[in-house]
Amino acid sequence: MRQLQYFIAVADELNFTRAAERLNVVQQSLSTAIAQLEALLGIKLFERTTRRVTLTKAGAAWLPYAREALAAADRAAEAARDLAAGRAGRLRVGLAATAALDLTPRLLRAFAERYPLVELAIEHFDCQDPSGGLHQRRSDVAIVRPPFRDEGLDMVAIGSEPRYAVLAADHPLATRDAVDFAELAAEPWVDIATDPLWWDFWRVAERRSEPPKVGAVCRTCNELLEAARAGTATGLVGESVARAQSWSQLAFVEVRDIAPSTLAIAWRSDHPQPAVRTFVDLAIELSTPSPSGPPARSATA
Repeated sequence: MRQLQYFIAVADELNFTRAAERLNVVQQSLSTAIAQLEALLGIKLFERTTRRVTLTKAGAAWLPYAREALAAADRAAEAARDLAAGRAGRLRVGLAATAALDLTPRLLRAFAERYPLVELAIEHFDCQDPSGGLHQRRSDVAIVRPPFRDEGLDMVAIGSEPRYAVLAADHPLATRDAVDFAELAAEPWVDIATDPLWWDFWRVAERRSEPPKVGAVCRTCNELLEAARAGTATGLVGESVARAQSWSQLAFVEVRDIAPSTLAIAWRSDHPQPAVRTFVDLAIELSTPSPSGPPARSATA
């Protein structure tokens, strides 16, 4: 690359003294580098006399290739800097039951606009994988709802929201604005084969003296909603999920005396991909309330 830079400088200036000054090198070093390049290529690049320097026919013919090679090297160096800084590459983002979260589309859109050289590969994960694909190494970073088994993962909370019971529209509690969990404890509950820590949180195991009666076995949030609409079972969802639904024959009632659902960004501890850090930083930035107050809540998925 240095020899290419020297050759192009002399070709532009057609004067070794001016080219050396432009490159901030001594003229002897410049002359030696050009001689080495000519020997490497097997062609003479310049005709030199005491009065002038001119390109040979071979030198003039090879000059465009030298410029192209140097430009490609510059692009390669820039690409390496982008990759190292997380501004380029491919980032796999897992969404663990967070599609209705207002932050999700804003974050993905803002990241794509700010880092257009990073290819985002988005994958939705159902309730059976609350890690959003991280444990299966199918994602690099994920938007998740802890708690769940998180060994080998790093995580940062970005918000929280109340939990809502999903009820059939004709359920006796459906017209209430809020209920206590004791009013739901005897209800038939949905069951999901998933991370036990995660599922204990969503069935509020710490408030039960015995396991809930199972009314339906579900795998996805939509299956939970369908079971509730049919009146066979109830379950809990985050506030953003409740507000985003337009299902008929369903009611969503806040459970006021249980802990809220935490929202977080998680990534694998052993895979510190630079783009992950930029994604996490942007998520924190977008989730931080502005001085004028929190952003308006959206009801769309």
